[in-house]
Amino acid sequence: MLGGIVGVTRFVLSALLIPLAGCAASKPATDFTYQDVPATRIADRIFLAGTIAAVEHCDPPFSDVNVSSPNFVTPPVPVDGGCGGSTRASAPWEYVDAVNRITALHDTVVREWEVRLRSGPEAAETRATEAVLRHCLDRAGFDHPGPGEPTIEGYGFGKGDHALDNAAQRCSDETGYGVRTATQRLRTLRSVLGTHEAEINDIARLKPVLERATRPDTGPERTRFGLPQ
Repeated sequence: MLGGIVGVTRFVLSALLIPLAGCAASKPATDFTYQDVPATRIADRIFLAGTIAAVEHCDPPFSDVNVSSPNFVTPPVPVDGGCGGSTRASAPWEYVDAVNRITALHDTVVREWEVRLRSGPEAAETRATEAVLRHCLDRAGFDHPGPGEPTIEGYGFGKGDHALDNAAQRCSDETGYGVRTATQRLRTLRSVLGTHEAEINDIARLKPVLERATRPDTGPERTRFGLPQ
């Protein structure tokens, strides 16, 4: 008798779980939406940085969303890549409007990303990770300068003290600070990107608008807007 009850129970539970599983499968996993985008290609794949650079003959913009381990010795590439100027000013309004929309989304994502990194558990993780680097620098003979709560920024990396920069890079590599920082930043960035999936899909549809500005078969129009032939 008990076996019959168990069998019926299993059947009922199975019948209930099938539609629930279907719902779970169809629901987008927000935090994992952009897991397949390489850490160094987010600017190009999501914000079309490479396409903008090809049109405006500049370095790809939005480099701040291309996540890599901190480099204390070599200064980072400028975020805007030197884009804009006369080329963009002379471009068709459709192109300018598209770039403005992309830039606005990039700025929104970066602001939300920074807030997330400075809040709650993420802020606690950042403090713990930075403490490891500070302790290593202390052991290497570099005391934290200035009053107040110690911060990584307070050391003044990249301002000409090559001994400090080299020590920071060694400490970063030896303690795993660089890897831990990059992992956290990439994870939180991808999570923020997932909350903007609809806007990112709209941005992807703008790629043909940008690419039209690089096509040589638009002759008179390119001359009219001052774009390279």
